[in-house]
Amino acid sequence: MLGSIEEPEVFICVPQHEVGSLKKKIKAIPEENLLDSLSKKLKGSKDLLKLTVSEVRWIRENVKLDVALHEWLGRCRIELPEPPVIPRNPELEARVQRLKLEQQERDYQNMTRNVDTVRSKYPDDSIASQVKEINRQLIAVLQFVVSVGAGFAFGFIGVELIVGDLDFGFRLLLGVMCALIIALAEIYFLAKQLAEDVFPAVPPPLKSHQD
Repeated sequence: MLGSIEEPEVFICVPQHEVGSLKKKIKAIPEENLLDSLSKKLKGSKDLLKLTVSEVRWIRENVKLDVALHEWLGRCRIELPEPPVIPRNPELEARVQRLKLEQQERDYQNMTRNVDTVRSKYPDDSIASQVKEINRQLIAVLQFVVSVGAGFAFGFIGVELIVGDLDFGFRLLLGVMCALIIALAEIYFLAKQLAEDVFPAVPPPLKSHQD
């Protein structure tokens, strides 16, 4: 994790073999015309000289270099500011690593699902599988409604067509009875189907995947 840069200053590091000649040229300029920062740096190390952008601009205007400025800068090393590295929270790092391992394990189980004869019978979490399950449930509900309606129609109309004219109340009673019988049968088969669809927990793999 990186923090914010406190001193966003770019430094131009002068090559070691050019530090001495550059310092001589700068010292030849009257001290009252020197930058305060340059005066302090001239008194420092003889082998190291780091210049800021403003100091390089001052050198370009006041010091006669042996080569063009862009060629001189090409020989220098540019030191960019770097943000400080903040150590991560150990608990957070452990949690991230655990989540990564869990995700890798899920990916591995999904890849090996088709070759596992046990887990291949279990539903997965994919959208296609969920849509298929919803369609199957909608078909079951529609089948229930159609079957109950057909049973009521048989008791209310079909029996009259077979035996002749019947009283309206008796026909209605026959329709309701047939519809109830078929509804109970459909509910039984639906409950049986739901009981078959309840899968136990997926057994854990004999050996977890490891990279």
